[in-house]
Amino acid sequence: MTRTKISVASVGMVEPFETSELPSKPNTDKISSEDVKRSNCLLSALRPLLFSMSITGLFDVWKFLEYGQGKPVTKRIFLKLYRIMLLVLFGFNCIRYFLAYHSFDFGSELLSTVLIHAWFILCSTSAVSCYRITENPENLITFFSLWRKYWNMVTEVDSSVKQACSWRQIRKYTNVCTVIGWFAIFGNIGFCSYTLISGAAFKNMIEPFPRSHGLFPVIASMYLVIVLYLTCAWSFSTGLMITLTLSMYQEFKQFALRLEKVTQKSVAEVKENMEAMRKQHNALCNMLDKADDILKHQVGLCLVVHVFLILLLIYNICWYEIVRTDIGVLVSHLFWLTATSTILTALMATCCLLNIQAHEPAKFIYNLSMRDITAEFSTQVNVFLHRLNGPPMGLTAWSLFVVDSQVVVSVAGMLATYFVVLLQFQQASTSTTASGNSTAT
Repeated sequence: MTRTKISVASVGMVEPFETSELPSKPNTDKISSEDVKRSNCLLSALRPLLFSMSITGLFDVWKFLEYGQGKPVTKRIFLKLYRIMLLVLFGFNCIRYFLAYHSFDFGSELLSTVLIHAWFILCSTSAVSCYRITENPENLITFFSLWRKYWNMVTEVDSSVKQACSWRQIRKYTNVCTVIGWFAIFGNIGFCSYTLISGAAFKNMIEPFPRSHGLFPVIASMYLVIVLYLTCAWSFSTGLMITLTLSMYQEFKQFALRLEKVTQKSVAEVKENMEAMRKQHNALCNMLDKADDILKHQVGLCLVVHVFLILLLIYNICWYEIVRTDIGVLVSHLFWLTATSTILTALMATCCLLNIQAHEPAKFIYNLSMRDITAEFSTQVNVFLHRLNGPPMGLTAWSLFVVDSQVVVSVAGMLATYFVVLLQFQQASTSTTASGNSTAT
């Protein structure tokens, strides 16, 4: 039998289709016991990261593993009180730090205070996001259920494809993010301890208590414990976002590879498999939409605040005299700049790759030939292309925009622009000071 390579030369000539034929989102209001079993498999792949989040009061992995089993709630209540206590502590810390604003004169001291406060707010809101995910387990269980249902569709078409490979890949991503997260936590605690003890760059970290206070060692120790939990919220929440994004990217990538192999088969085989491939892609898109519902607020906050933190850190390194003269403070700032830049870059890169890979199947569909095809096959191709060439697919920031390559370029341009603005502020401040000194002379 001769094999013909397939290209969609005349897709535009396909008859219009009714919008009712477009795939709709599944009904995910009710969670069955089978959905819970499906979620447990993926929770096991994410176990190292979720367990780390659980012991630091950000998550409750046992709540998901035992969901719907009617087990005693004593442990549930204790862990919930643990999480609530941490949220109250984080909120109190954010309010307390408003006392650190002794002067609003533009300069390194004000920007350093704003830097610390912005980081406190970012970590606190990350903890709130994790609390919401934990207290509404249906959303995450539904997401994992959609993931497993997608794999059921894959194995129905090709039994040689196993989800165990996908789970192993997720476990690799999880292990890497967990190790990096703990490294960032211990590194941040070390550098925060140094800056707190030296008191050079940040003189008001434990306001309203002065360094001369008799209980300074006790208060400083309590502050470092709060910083430990804040750092866990910062590193592990972003680690979870990046892990899930990479995992979805991997699924779209493997789907595109399978679709490419299908389009290289005979015309009859392509017609036989096209509808199944379209439904698989639709299932992946439904899974992606659910993930966006869970992560969109945290993605938006991370993008905005990390850009802000990077600008302030660069400014301090360039213009804050204490940072440039104290090697310990300089290394601390370089560590924080590296950490924030890495998180921002990793988050934007993974979201961008996910967006590109979600639309990748379009190029294989365009290579199909429309010669000797049926009206039914034309409709299938048209519906598939409508989804691929429609609104951008990917994770969004507050549902305002999808994080894609254009966002990456915009963020890079914004960083450059606002850094120049900060430099101009410094130059203007220096010129004013020099003019004042000349007048006094």
